[in-house]
Amino acid sequence: MASSSSHHHHDDLALVDQETYTPAEAQFHTSSLYPKPKDWEGPTFIIKNDYPPSYKASSTPGDAPALPLPDTSGDAPWTHIDFTKEPLKYAELVKDYCWEGNRNVDFVVQQNTVRAWFHACWMHAGSNGREPLKGLTFERSIPQWEFAKDQASALQNWAIGFYNAPGASVFGGVWADPNQPIWNDNLKFPHGTVVFKLLFTTATDEEVPTMKGSPTWQAVCAFIYILDYFGVSYNLKVICPQPDPAHAPDNGLVRNDHASPVRLIQVDWATVDERSPIGWVFGTYMYNGYLENITDPWDRLTSVGVTWGNDPQLNQAAVDRGEKPVESWINPEAEKLRLDLGGKRPSWGYNGRLNGPADNFVSACASCHGTAQSYDAPLVQPGHLDKDTNEWIPLNQRLTMDWFGNIKAGETFSVRGALSADYSLQFTIGWNNYRNWRKTHKDQDKEPDPKKKILLALPTRRIIFRPKPEDEDNEQLQKLLKGIRVEEEPRRAGPQFEWKR
Repeated sequence: MASSSSHHHHDDLALVDQETYTPAEAQFHTSSLYPKPKDWEGPTFIIKNDYPPSYKASSTPGDAPALPLPDTSGDAPWTHIDFTKEPLKYAELVKDYCWEGNRNVDFVVQQNTVRAWFHACWMHAGSNGREPLKGLTFERSIPQWEFAKDQASALQNWAIGFYNAPGASVFGGVWADPNQPIWNDNLKFPHGTVVFKLLFTTATDEEVPTMKGSPTWQAVCAFIYILDYFGVSYNLKVICPQPDPAHAPDNGLVRNDHASPVRLIQVDWATVDERSPIGWVFGTYMYNGYLENITDPWDRLTSVGVTWGNDPQLNQAAVDRGEKPVESWINPEAEKLRLDLGGKRPSWGYNGRLNGPADNFVSACASCHGTAQSYDAPLVQPGHLDKDTNEWIPLNQRLTMDWFGNIKAGETFSVRGALSADYSLQFTIGWNNYRNWRKTHKDQDKEPDPKKKILLALPTRRIIFRPKPEDEDNEQLQKLLKGIRVEEEPRRAGPQFEWKR
């Protein structure tokens, strides 16, 4: 493990003059592209990416021997629990492991004295990139009325993920040289890997009563904006703050210039477990303010469930016959909370599979993460929500089941020639961000085009477009808007729902 002195070096990266870095290294070590608010005096997010080297750094004669796999038996007590028989016990052991040494330092993993944790690299880039105070990225929003009957506004969700040392070693292998990362084979996270993610929301107690007393962080969120057209001049002006609480922004491109509170709604976790048909076990917790006898709010968590597969046999015909998922366990306590809240979502995940409160009900934990590969694959099945019945209508039943196969760890979801990212969406997001940067960086080296520069300089805190008078025609405007779209990640997360109340 890195010594503490190297940690200090890391903490100073934000402060030192970064001239010693190549452009790619400077990006790799960037914690956030967004400025902290002018009046912010608290700590800011610093990425921890001094990853351990790949565990399978194979040895050839004459080389140093390969690193031994860590012995995780003592450090991973859940490996002795049968997740199909005691899912809740399994989940609790994993959650305790994730909390240990992290909870007491507010998840600033550099300060964890129990064991090493790391962040995924290159998550600062793109329109949903890390905000500066806690390193949160913009996630799927919860549409109006979806989670609770009084949820009149669409809820923004912001999240941060953490990898333990075995998990981070995969990043260590690929990103050993940030100037020339090497991803030329299917990734496979080693035995002992644990990943967890904290999700925060803008929900109030009034809208979602279970949020009462939820742990709060300050973050620089996105504001919801509309583009205004003034007569024929086509001046685009961003209107702030949020003019329409019922709709969340499509992405996190435009940010506030101040901090605002976000509150813990969900905790996801995943472990590599060879006993599972997919090689992973996933689980999720929701914050539950009704657990009043628990003093530490970070422990007021109710397990939503545990899943170890996608139930490939459970197609619509099977559901209509009354069959239920057998590779997901949904906690009856959580099911009761979902029904009590009275939101429009018909289940946690698709047809009774597992997903969390902030997640899309037409998907499932293992289904969504199974799409992680080197060619972008849509995260969720195609289809639409019926405007009158609030019922999900798949584009094609047969096609839908492609999203619910049991893909083995290290195998790909689709596309011959794609490489598997082994269920790690954070890895693929970071990789795509790097690829996009590399492309634009090369373009910039070739020919400095001042018009293009403006778009590449995104994201900024405020976006106000004022095309010059000689550009005042619709075609120019459309081009400009297209240019912005280029910078966005593809809309892979599926449609935003409009629930009928």
